[in-house]
Amino acid sequence: MEKSHWNGKLWYAYGTSMTSVEYGKYVPVVQELSGLRAVNKGIPCAGITPDAFDGRGATKLAVMDENDGKKDADLITLELLPNEGATVGNIYDTDDLSVCGCLNQCLRFLQEKTAAQIVVIVMIGSNNITPESPHEKRGIPQYEFAEIIEKTARLNSVPVINAFCESGFGYARVKNREYQPDNIHLNETGGLNMGRFIWSKLKNIPLWTGPEIK
Repeated sequence: MEKSHWNGKLWYAYGTSMTSVEYGKYVPVVQELSGLRAVNKGIPCAGITPDAFDGRGATKLAVMDENDGKKDADLITLELLPNEGATVGNIYDTDDLSVCGCLNQCLRFLQEKTAAQIVVIVMIGSNNITPESPHEKRGIPQYEFAEIIEKTARLNSVPVINAFCESGFGYARVKNREYQPDNIHLNETGGLNMGRFIWSKLKNIPLWTGPEIK
């Protein structure tokens, strides 16, 4: 089988527990399928906003750390959705409080400071709430929130892998928790399916060639 253009390339993976070493079951699957060398920067309970579940926006702080080696990355992914707080904003915001504002900041920082290909992963939400039900904090359905995240990424010409809308992890399939041990995290089977889906999209996203050809 012909090797992917991602084979041997350096991948910095930012995000929530869904990406993290502790819980991120999809990352090893993508590594195996792609040949990527992963630096896993996922943080359990974290988000990009100050009102995220962790109460400090640790994912944004990690993304905007210039000294963690990301300048050598060929691929940087930013996975989000599950842990963000109540302040959504609109796709043109650039403030420090809203999801849209913080996402715009993160993506523009990465595009300015690195020559990596940047990809946003819109992760699945909880399996105990239907996609049309308003979220208890944000007041809008998770489906609508997923679309807002995608639109904000596309505003910056950043490729999007929308697992919430396209991965097959629909509420009717996952409510019995056969793919997840709790209300969101993936088990081995769930991680296998998620990893295969993410790879099906990532394999068609090209490398980015910066000013200095690597």
